[in-house]
Amino acid sequence: MAKQIGSGGLVAAGLGWGLALGVVLGAAVLAPAIPGGPDVFNGAFRSDVDHSAAADEATEQTQESSEAQQRFDAAEDLLSRESVSIVSGALTDVPVAIVRTNTASDDDVASVRWLLNAAGASDAGELRLTEKFTDQNAADELSTLIASTLPSGAQLSVDNRSPGMHAGQSLASIMLIDPATNEAPAQASDRSLVMDTLQQSGFVEHKGSIVPAEAVVVVDGKPDAAGGEFGAKLLRDFAEALGEAGTTVLASQEIAPKELRGVATVGAVDSETGRISTVLAVAE
Repeated sequence: MAKQIGSGGLVAAGLGWGLALGVVLGAAVLAPAIPGGPDVFNGAFRSDVDHSAAADEATEQTQESSEAQQRFDAAEDLLSRESVSIVSGALTDVPVAIVRTNTASDDDVASVRWLLNAAGASDAGELRLTEKFTDQNAADELSTLIASTLPSGAQLSVDNRSPGMHAGQSLASIMLIDPATNEAPAQASDRSLVMDTLQQSGFVEHKGSIVPAEAVVVVDGKPDAAGGEFGAKLLRDFAEALGEAGTTVLASQEIAPKELRGVATVGAVDSETGRISTVLAVAE
């Protein structure tokens, strides 16, 4: 029987480490802009600009940016040394799967998995969405494959027929445990059919076995990097479909990702702050 995700470790971590996380996020988001932008540059060609004042302001901004970076690096170093103690016990015996996009960094994915393991989670497998998955030219093919391999009992939305929504609903039925029954809705044979068909068609790749999980973490790279706006929307629909079926966290390198229905979104997954926040979001 699946173990219910608990929040005890999260509460303790939040009380003990909220300040450090805040320092890192504040440094990353609120750090002054690097000098040399349009105002300073354009002013170099105007006779009515006090160039010495502009130079002083640029120097001050550079110093402030450097200090903000130093604070960020110091907080990141502290968090990297204490990350295990922050997440320890938050996901004991909870099976967690990772879905990575084509643009997700190998280092981000490996670091998130390592930290999930440190929190006590069991590895439910890793699925990679290829570049073809978010390619608008392949959308019709993806939709056709999803409809033709739909597991018994799974349903596709009639209100939202986007390929991302339908792909997410299909994969949710084979990847996520139903909280009501503590079992995966789809049979093992259906899981193999969906995975093998999508892989042979070039839409996904998977490492080892994919087993039913209590939570899925979707790891993404830079915003809109795969497939442009179409790919970004497809991924959002995909994540929301997973979120309808169970605990889903979307972690990307974007600093302030868009909120999604039923999905916990975490930014800056390429930082220690984002990775810790990702694990705690699963536990929450």
